[in-house]
Amino acid sequence: METIYTVTLVQKISHNDSIASPHIYDFGDRRCVGWFDCFEEANCVVENNFSDMRDAIYDYAIIEKMEPGILTVDIARVVYKWNEEKHSYEKIATPPELEHTSNFGIG
Repeated sequence: METIYTVTLVQKISHNDSIASPHIYDFGDRRCVGWFDCFEEANCVVENNFSDMRDAIYDYAIIEKMEPGILTVDIARVVYKWNEEKHSYEKIATPPELEHTSNFGIG
């Protein structure tokens, strides 16, 4: 296996106003719910909210493509936002708050 795709749910993406740094963000609760060996399967799980993984609190889902190793950085990422009207996650452009943050799925 050359790469894996982690699926992580994030409650929110906002600036942490209690810290002066412009690059410190508050993601609320987050949870890696699984990993897959192909993007298509990870994408299907997210877009169809398998097992009701949103759990009524996770507004974002992040799929990160990871290579094997210690302290590796994701090599690709897809971000989704919950659409309340459609009751599903939809792909969005990566928010600027995530430009300096990675490895949601593998700490």
